[in-house]
Amino acid sequence: MKKYIFLTLTICLSIGIIVSDLLNSATNLRIIFLVIICLLLACLIKSSFRQNIYSFLITSIILGFYLHQHYNFKEKKEINTSSEVHLLKIISKASSSIKFTNYIAEDIETSQQIFLHLKDKTQLYFPEDILIVDGKIKDIQPALNPYQFNYKQFLRRKNIHSQLFSDKVITIHKKGNGFYNWASKSKLLVREKLKENGYSTESRAIISSMLLGNKTELSEELNQNYITTGVVHILAISGLHVMMIFILIQFLLKPILYLKNGRKIRIITSLIVIWFFAFYVELKTPVFRSALMISIYYISDIINRPKNIFHTLSLAAFIILVFQPNALFDVGFQLSFSAVFFIVWLHPIFDNFWKIKNNLLHQIKGIITTSISTQIGTLPVSIFYFNQFSGLFLFGNLILIPASFIMICGGLISIFLIVFNIKIDAFTWLYNQFVHLINSYIHWLAEFSFIAKDIYISFFTAFLITVILFCLKSLILNKSKVALFITIGCFTLIELDRLYEVIQLNSSNELIVYNQYKNSIINIRNGRSLAVFSSHKIDDKTYQYILKPYKVKHRIKQIDYFSYTAKFKHSAFIKHENYIETKSFNFLLDKTKSDSPFYVLIHQSKLYPFQDNNNLKRVIADASNYPSIISELENNSNSSLWKTSEKGYFSIKF
Repeated sequence: MKKYIFLTLTICLSIGIIVSDLLNSATNLRIIFLVIICLLLACLIKSSFRQNIYSFLITSIILGFYLHQHYNFKEKKEINTSSEVHLLKIISKASSSIKFTNYIAEDIETSQQIFLHLKDKTQLYFPEDILIVDGKIKDIQPALNPYQFNYKQFLRRKNIHSQLFSDKVITIHKKGNGFYNWASKSKLLVREKLKENGYSTESRAIISSMLLGNKTELSEELNQNYITTGVVHILAISGLHVMMIFILIQFLLKPILYLKNGRKIRIITSLIVIWFFAFYVELKTPVFRSALMISIYYISDIINRPKNIFHTLSLAAFIILVFQPNALFDVGFQLSFSAVFFIVWLHPIFDNFWKIKNNLLHQIKGIITTSISTQIGTLPVSIFYFNQFSGLFLFGNLILIPASFIMICGGLISIFLIVFNIKIDAFTWLYNQFVHLINSYIHWLAEFSFIAKDIYISFFTAFLITVILFCLKSLILNKSKVALFITIGCFTLIELDRLYEVIQLNSSNELIVYNQYKNSIINIRNGRSLAVFSSHKIDDKTYQYILKPYKVKHRIKQIDYFSYTAKFKHSAFIKHENYIETKSFNFLLDKTKSDSPFYVLIHQSKLYPFQDNNNLKRVIADASNYPSIISELENNSNSSLWKTSEKGYFSIKF
């Protein structure tokens, strides 16, 4: 435990954060703070290490609970939702959509963050700009269809609870200034200058995404190719890029070594530059993590303290969670730390079985082993969140890791030339050709489509896979019987968990009414097959965002599509022209009498008469109806009305 003390404390801090998040309610923070003080005093009084460490572990758990509570449940002033004019300060620009330019803003009156959607795209706004905006502030809508990405929860963990849609800004109350305002404007200026100086769309997209943290210029096809080949991390600012920039700075500052205390001056100067870059790209989680790790590692070197990469990694995670407890639930945080941890954790295995003396081959080996360790380490997180795994990652990373270093160096030189208004056409052409060559390779590699998609694993299975990966080192290097027993146990539990889920699915049926505005969609699941009924043809977008999450979660093997008027007999139900008949109920789609218990679906603004008696279980109105139809139903129906636009999808298990 002494060896991995910081790792253990960070795990305990994380447990406290998770417990607080699961409770999802405010607690008396003064009592928690008092308990923390008492435990810390107990730690100081206890003499033995064992007694001290247990007190510290408990303190870390309670500290995690306290920090999460303080971060998420502190008292807030209520935003005036009735007002239609608001004074807002821009904090940062968010990912935009086709219809809106999006910003994270702060309501000046209440100091609360809101998500601002501006329809007017003719003018951009920057951090610290204060705007007078017209529009009503509304709550953020939760996910209304099964297993969809919960955007409300995602924003809640960033302390954003409201949103505002506005056609345009009334006026700019005050122009912003400060570091982030300058950084945002300078990024826009760099992108404009790159275009003026003849850099291709591909080159501008690479420089913007890898060095400026802006992916808006990336084409959908290029982004998808990088995802398919398992190297999409190259396109985002990550710890790998920060490390590359640090190595480059160290190389450029090598002459400083000849000065007195030159080594320390070089390290401190390099750290200052790295932190400037980290703040310039808005302290994105992987960048924050990498900057912290580099700082901790090299400061330990300066003060002649022993260096331990696990202590460095754990301390970096601990510091981030102290300031941002909700970062624990961020996918970027999980991927970043799991990748680095398993690169270091699994390295001795490769080092033990694959010894190479040739320097060039040793460098190639380093790229291969790092790629394999990263992919293995992030496997449970990637599959749990993204339901896919690329088998092309090794071929992608083998070329892209060294190529990305060249692209970063070339990108930095390009920015330097732009800043000093120097134009070198030969360099621009060379950089454009190199980027095009690399993207062509990725495009060619993506055509093999060696990618496993629509894979579902539960959180329990993801946890067990992580335990197996953790045991690999002891199992392979030390031939540990305990590690072998744990690994076999985990594989057994994974198979039992999968078997239990499959049995549950095969023995159940479910009818779902989806929340969809332009279409009216119902599906009936019989075991692991799905019958989908719709009023209009289902397009790719509807499939990706509405049906696919349900298909993946329930391990669906077959999907059949039908129109609402289709007629056929199925083993679990009978589809009539105007209704669906099961053994326990009827589901009405149009004017029909029913002697059995029945449900009524009002869709496509077709309000038809139905029996309002004891057999009527529920009236469901999907989002394809006009508001006037919904109002008429609320006024005339005695039965409880289920509005999918407010309550989300409707489910019947039978």
